[in-house]
Amino acid sequence: MDADRDVGSGSEPPAIQWHPPIGDDTDWVAWAGNLPLCRELGLVCLAVGARSATFVLDEVPMSPNPNGAVNGGLVATVADQAMGVIAVRMSPPGMLPATAALHIQFHSPALTPLTLRASALGGGKRVIYVEVAVEDRDGRRCATSQGTMVVGGSWTSC
Repeated sequence: MDADRDVGSGSEPPAIQWHPPIGDDTDWVAWAGNLPLCRELGLVCLAVGARSATFVLDEVPMSPNPNGAVNGGLVATVADQAMGVIAVRMSPPGMLPATAALHIQFHSPALTPLTLRASALGGGKRVIYVEVAVEDRDGRRCATSQGTMVVGGSWTSC
């Protein structure tokens, strides 16, 4: 199975590297920042460690809710993306994780910029549990998401 997908040349986006190169934390930040959903939504990866990651979402490419907050579905989407990065980092090379469960609680309006702090809560060989704390522009937690990621549950040939 080909781990990379060539999406073209010229003015098209660079090829997607679903399996990151094994390297230091800086390589992981660059890999995460180049993921299509991160680029499309403006989700910027600031740090990736062995069991944690930090992302920032300055603006969203969609209209806000009437109160100016980011739509809850989009908050859940970026939280899931952060969970996926941690799960890939913790998975054996060549094993892509998939989201098996995603839960999110909204505590207050998600006013940009948002900071997402993802951390692994535990797991085993086939399952990784991740939590993402979403902080609003004032540094207050506005949402908390927990997810269950299944190691090897995703395929890149689809």
